[in-house]
Amino acid sequence: MEGTITVDPELDSSGDYSGIELLSTEGEFEESIDTLFYALTDTSGHYRAEVDVQENSLYPVVLSRNGNRIGIINLVFARGDTIRFDAELPAVNETAVIQSRENDAYAQYERVQRSFNRVVNYVNSRGMSSDSLEAEILKWSDLYWDLYNKNPETLAGERSAATSVSILQDWDNETMLSRTDSLLARYDRLPGGLRSQLTQFYADRDSLERSLVFLDDLSERSTDLNIKLPIYRHKIELLFDSARTDQAQQLLQEFRETYSNSNTAMEWADRMRFDIEHLAPGNPIPEFELTDTEGQTVSSESLEGTPYMIEFTRLDSPLYLQQYDRVVAIHQIYRNFGLNIITVPVHTSETIFRAFFEERNMFWNVVEPESFSSEEFIETYNLQQLPTRFLVDNKGSISKRYTGTEFDRVVQGLQQILTQDPTDL
Repeated sequence: MEGTITVDPELDSSGDYSGIELLSTEGEFEESIDTLFYALTDTSGHYRAEVDVQENSLYPVVLSRNGNRIGIINLVFARGDTIRFDAELPAVNETAVIQSRENDAYAQYERVQRSFNRVVNYVNSRGMSSDSLEAEILKWSDLYWDLYNKNPETLAGERSAATSVSILQDWDNETMLSRTDSLLARYDRLPGGLRSQLTQFYADRDSLERSLVFLDDLSERSTDLNIKLPIYRHKIELLFDSARTDQAQQLLQEFRETYSNSNTAMEWADRMRFDIEHLAPGNPIPEFELTDTEGQTVSSESLEGTPYMIEFTRLDSPLYLQQYDRVVAIHQIYRNFGLNIITVPVHTSETIFRAFFEERNMFWNVVEPESFSSEEFIETYNLQQLPTRFLVDNKGSISKRYTGTEFDRVVQGLQQILTQDPTDL
């Protein structure tokens, strides 16, 4: 990768553009951060350096000068590709000129994505007849597939193909599976999001066993343990969610032996072992006793005999803000079947709490912020992602746990725990 980075002459008329740093890293934690790319400009602003990348993907490149971060731009780093990137500070994105086979293809993919998103927003706001919507879905799936066929050996091509496949579910499952076979024939792997979607598709359409066979097939296509790792994890989580704790435990032990040299894998395995031992479906919900905003005690004991959903979240979470109206809808519908909802605002100050409910009513039990130890609940319920929700049946047993965007499947879980005779609720 090479190029020239200059500075707006109105800000710096010296003509000396040396000392501008370009840095790209990967990894979430300090001990696991790897430098993919680092370069320093000379007087003319020119830089050149090799990119050390193991996985073709979109990576952020940070531009700094004199220790101050000035701009950031996302670039595709891919093995075998050559990138020319020029820009003028401080308006990095506005002045960027990028020449690269991979990045040119990705720019095409982003244009199609923007156009498709506009259609989705239109449909969500104004609606569309079922026939028209089906035709629109099939059209866009073909557009993505055409982009893949024109750029098959690029990151953009792979992502276009995955999008083409994913949006076909329930509209044209035959073509969805046919195109999946084409992807596997070319790449011998699937992107994580598509893998998860198809695993759930097979579980819903056929059975848990069929989804496990699907994951086994993906795993057997590669000898690379790094590629196998997320599939391994997915199988364990699938068994756990299906209350097959003995099988999940056995597979987890094999996972620990296989990835014993990876600290990150072992950290995940420790969290998973805790879940299997304490939070598996069918286990009693860990005891709690909380005080709601009206001063009433809400506890696992007082809720025995009643199905409920307890959710742990930050009230300043953008995802929770997006989901809140759906929680309200769920409450309005399922309270008639005896469902209770308890919201536990983790790491939420009084100020944030008041701001959240300034324009919102409290329809269910909301726990008084700062009346409990957030850290204690994070440990007890192994909260790795917020929001996290537990569905609990009328016997006080965990039915399902949902994290983050998995909220989309809550209604299906509710239908399972609310099948009892209403007189039993």
